Amino acid sequence: MSVIISKEQFKSIQTIMEKSTGIHLAEHKRSMIENRLSVRLKATHCRNYEEYLQVLAADESTEELQHFIDRLTTHETRFFREHIQFEQLIEILEDWPLSYPVKVWSAACSTGEEVYSLAMVLEQSLGNAKWSLIGSDISSSAIEHAQRCQYDLCLAEQIPNNLRRRFCLKGVGDFEGHFTVSQKLRRFCRFKTENLLEENQASSVHIVFLRNVLIYFSVEKQKQILENVIARLAVGGYLFLGHSENVLKRHPRMELVENCIYRKVSQ
Repeated sequence: MSVIISKEQFKSIQTIMEKSTGIHLAEHKRSMIENRLSVRLKATHCRNYEEYLQVLAADESTEELQHFIDRLTTHETRFFREHIQFEQLIEILEDWPLSYPVKVWSAACSTGEEVYSLAMVLEQSLGNAKWSLIGSDISSSAIEHAQRCQYDLCLAEQIPNNLRRRFCLKGVGDFEGHFTVSQKLRRFCRFKTENLLEENQASSVHIVFLRNVLIYFSVEKQKQILENVIARLAVGGYLFLGHSENVLKRHPRMELVENCIYRKVSQ
């Protein structure tokens, strides 16, 4: 028998999630949240959500908080999602100076499919030119999955044939039924856990994919994330948003290039 979250307990869960990640959990998702958090109730030996909230409150190491975040963040992704944007990226890369290293950031990269999709396009398009990729996500379990780079074999069908043949390796033995991406690409890809609401002094990047992320945040939090991301983007660099995220309007430092693709024009 599943344990029910009361209205007051759900409000507490909403508050913890929003304070920790900026993500607002809608009321209609309560049953889904009950299902996802039931695993943590068992792991922490809690009989109900009141006890679990007490565990979170006493969690000085934040270890359980990270498990909480991992269970409630959405990891919906796939290889070459919104394929048209990868074609538009190829057009941008055609004019890229070969002597100029390209730094790309996949923000909220989930389990890594977007990062490796980008890596295939960069290697195919740039040849011997230098490039690097960073993938970030607030979920540590998603980042660990991305670093392992082991995916169900059926997902390989999402990758264009020419790229799949060149960059993907079919698993054998213990990895049968899975595939991975060649080490040649993986050595240029780094991953880290990061909260997009926090300012970051990391070096600037030239291309950012921030897709299907902002829809989970309030308008105020969307603006904060966009400002943090734009601050990291080099002048002349490109920002890709999801097709459902037409949220960047008349920004003084950004110009619209294509639908949901923006270029930074000033610092």
